Amino acid sequence: MQILVQGFALIALVFSSLPSFAGEPTHDPVILDQVVAAQQQHRTVQGKLLWLTRQIADPSAPVREQQVQFYLAFPERYHVIVTKADDQESKQHYVSDGKTRWEIAQLFAGEKPDVKAAPSGGDDEFERRLMACFRFDRANLQADFSILAIATADQGAEIRLTPSAVKLKEQLTMLVLSFDKKHALKSIRSDDPQGNRLDFIVQEATYDQ
Repeated sequence: MQILVQGFALIALVFSSLPSFAGEPTHDPVILDQVVAAQQQHRTVQGKLLWLTRQIADPSAPVREQQVQFYLAFPERYHVIVTKADDQESKQHYVSDGKTRWEIAQLFAGEKPDVKAAPSGGDDEFERRLMACFRFDRANLQADFSILAIATADQGAEIRLTPSAVKLKEQLTMLVLSFDKKHALKSIRSDDPQGNRLDFIVQEATYDQ
């Protein structure tokens, strides 16, 4: 009987030391290198995003829908236009030449817009994050996030970015970037500590034109 008990104890010890296959996925550095290489070859990208905002804890809550048109010229120039699905007259423009950022708000068609100008690098987190997701500058991202790259069943890739910088932790809990099998960006998911989930679904994307 004692031998049997010792045998079970040994089995338990062996299995407790084995890695868990049901736990967190393992980082794949090859996938990360492939995604970085694919994004870094581009100079510009333009297209459209569908922007959905919802409450994670309340699936029945209304989903806010916005449209985003964008032109990004790496590393610092952009023109981003945000419109609401239920109000096509209202438009918010964000423009940067790399030195100055302009915020142009127009509530009604034909109305004189409200224009604000400020040095780039100030209140432009949305645009800079969009640039970072399309450009995927590994050095800059690693300064603020821990990075987990995994292969997906459709031969694409998923990159999970967890904030490591204190300021970012107040704004984000997770960024998840999904790429197709050619490593083109398909979607961005952003979760924040307040329980909001922002999904940006790439509807159109044209590179280097």
